[in-house]
Amino acid sequence: MEKRLAYIFVILGVFGQPLAVAAQKPPLLPENQVSALAQELSGETAKRNLEGIARNHRQRGSRGFHAAAELVAERARTYGLSGVEILQFPADGEAFYGTQRSRQSWDADFAELWVMRKGGDAWTPFVLIASYDAMPITLAEDSESADVAADLIDVGAGTAEVDYSGKEVRGKIVLTSAQPGAVQNLAVDKFGAAGIISYAMNQRTAWWGEDENMIRWGHLQSFPKTKTFAFMVSLKTARSLRERLAHGEQIHLHAVVRAGQHPGSYEVVTAIIPGTDPKLKNQEIAFSCHLDHQRPGANDNASGCATILEVARTLQKLISEGKLSRPARTIRFIWPPEIEGTTTLLNAKPEFAQRIKAVVHMDMVGGGPETKAIFHVTRGPLSLPSFVHDVAEAFADFTNEQTEKFANTGTADYPLIASEGGKEPLRAEFAPFSMGSDHDVYQEGSFCIPAIYFNDWPDRYIHTNLDTAANIDPTKLKRAAFIGAASGYFLANVRAGDAGIIIEQSVASAIRRHAAGRTSTRPGVSSALRLTEDVCTGDPSLRRRLIGFHAQPATQRATGCVRLRLF
Repeated sequence: MEKRLAYIFVILGVFGQPLAVAAQKPPLLPENQVSALAQELSGETAKRNLEGIARNHRQRGSRGFHAAAELVAERARTYGLSGVEILQFPADGEAFYGTQRSRQSWDADFAELWVMRKGGDAWTPFVLIASYDAMPITLAEDSESADVAADLIDVGAGTAEVDYSGKEVRGKIVLTSAQPGAVQNLAVDKFGAAGIISYAMNQRTAWWGEDENMIRWGHLQSFPKTKTFAFMVSLKTARSLRERLAHGEQIHLHAVVRAGQHPGSYEVVTAIIPGTDPKLKNQEIAFSCHLDHQRPGANDNASGCATILEVARTLQKLISEGKLSRPARTIRFIWPPEIEGTTTLLNAKPEFAQRIKAVVHMDMVGGGPETKAIFHVTRGPLSLPSFVHDVAEAFADFTNEQTEKFANTGTADYPLIASEGGKEPLRAEFAPFSMGSDHDVYQEGSFCIPAIYFNDWPDRYIHTNLDTAANIDPTKLKRAAFIGAASGYFLANVRAGDAGIIIEQSVASAIRRHAAGRTSTRPGVSSALRLTEDVCTGDPSLRRRLIGFHAQPATQRATGCVRLRLF
């Protein structure tokens, strides 16, 4: 026990020097490899690709998604990646992938919503309040074709029967503050509404409701009893409509929609950098994202897609130039529809699940200051311990140190800035497991593949028309790419002989998490310093907790990689 504690002291360098000193040198990889990655990765190139992806309205199985998939595949081929293909899987409402029923593809050709004005006995178009051509987000996903002229009626939230009490809804278009799918059963199925207008706002954050011009991405039910249509409008537009209705004004609308579900395909773009070790090349380290979402969907998630594409370009170029050796394991890149695409891939092609040993997943990694986003490096669930999260934390911690130093002094060995981007420190936060993206699928009990998860939160513009490329910071894209590329490349080459350095990193990471969880009882003394003081003075309770709870699981995480076949 005492020997193990001494080993922890050596790792952290607490004998006579600050914790930060040992962390100045790049971790885990040789410095020439870290330098090559830092110099080649381009936030500007990533943002140019992001802008191309964000031009498409990328609904599942749609023409817009296919256009984005073709763009990614074309770039991957240009960058020299191998095995570039767009995999297709039936999405017809009948096929199942695991327990997931496929949803049909959905496309839209045209949609407009007009406020009409009465002149004599006829109604004529007066104000256009929604246009799919101008802003695709204004038409809710899974809307069906319609040509409806009807009065508008306000049902408030519309999610409870009391919201419809005393109101004649049949044949009218309802105005609701909820998502269209949440009112569809009552408004359309039960009370006979002809259609829906929603002003649902995005996820609640401190900035929720501040911008009245935001329009949220809307959804109808994918397997409805009654097909219908829904338009999304801003809070500003909705308030104007509600005020007019409250004063007894008749608002007559004309909605024209040409859209609908149809049998199609889930499309998943994939490409590889082949491994070279005869014993390890059939194992894979995967870079993942999700390619779908509304236009523009810049941070969510054109940012993740463009960033792993930049990782692919950089690794392939550096390998071709001889600056990096070819990886022992194959490195795979995957661009699927969110969650359902990954679920489909791993079930339809179980060989993927068998070969993939770890995942670097990026979902929202480029939000600039305007988005209020904080970059997170998120661990996996406690039910799936793995050292891969400690690897990511090591490179993120190094990036934090270097970018903080550059912001404070104007100089650093690795500032990791883009000429078109900001110079602020990254300040990545290390977060416990949270759900919400494709990393859930990989780590679920059916597959048990550890996944590093990079993500921004909060983001004031998520799932709205204001999630634009203008709010994306190329510097942040570069830094996310650096942490991901370094982590993935290390994992693609890690061997049993690296167990020592992995254990060191895992123990250091565990103690940092322990320190971060403690509250200092003395003014001016950080939790980390308080921790080392307590250990050095021989606090037996803390010593037991460090060794029994942190050091041992860290060791288990490293040796547990044998079980995960990473070695």
